[in-house]
Amino acid sequence: MTRHPIDVFSFGAGLVFAVLALAYLIAPGSISMAVVFPLLLIALGVVGIVAGLVSQARLRTDQPA
Repeated sequence: MTRHPIDVFSFGAGLVFAVLALAYLIAPGSISMAVVFPLLLIALGVVGIVAGLVSQARLRTDQPA
């Protein structure tokens, strides 16, 4: 089986959803959608920025001198 690079965006989105699910399991009803939705958008935005930066760094290292 060949190794492939980690998809940072998918990993980050999965991590955000896992944390939200864990928080809901620990204290059901304490999490409001008025809080979850904006936090989810912020987290996905940060993950998107990080994915873009990682992609740019990989392109710079892959180009020959």
